[in-house]
Amino acid sequence: MFVGKPDIDFFFNEENQKKTGYDQNYFDVAQKTLKPYLDAGKVVPFTGTSALLPGITGTVHPGHTPGSAFYTLESKGEKITFVGDIIHVAAVQFPQPDVTIAYDEDQDGAARVRKQAFDDFVKNRDLVAAPHLPFPGIGYVTKGERAGYAWVPVTYTNRDASTAK
Repeated sequence: MFVGKPDIDFFFNEENQKKTGYDQNYFDVAQKTLKPYLDAGKVVPFTGTSALLPGITGTVHPGHTPGSAFYTLESKGEKITFVGDIIHVAAVQFPQPDVTIAYDEDQDGAARVRKQAFDDFVKNRDLVAAPHLPFPGIGYVTKGERAGYAWVPVTYTNRDASTAK
């Protein structure tokens, strides 16, 4: 399991909860979730931009949490970036990327990362996958018609498995 090292450092230090006021439950859940993998030696922490496996790059983008990361998968000239918790409310945060949520540990950092990422995705025409967006959660970020940005989901086609080749 590849995890941004700053998240491990942050969530496994109780002093951080006291200093930041970030909900104790998030520390408990992070520790409960990661501890078995850490104990088994199955966690590979990384910082910055790191080649994790052939064709897979992880990049730490602090903001939502200190170790929030994007994972980019590249194969046969195609690429998709999985962005995690960079966006939570599409109708609000695409047109106004500076709007944050209470769950962002670093409000200013989260807004800054979101705006920079959106700029990069528009410029590079990157395919993006985001868990908090409506199905299929995969698409492209474009410039908004009036302000900010917009989301253009890929077209989903339900193929009949019996005819798929």
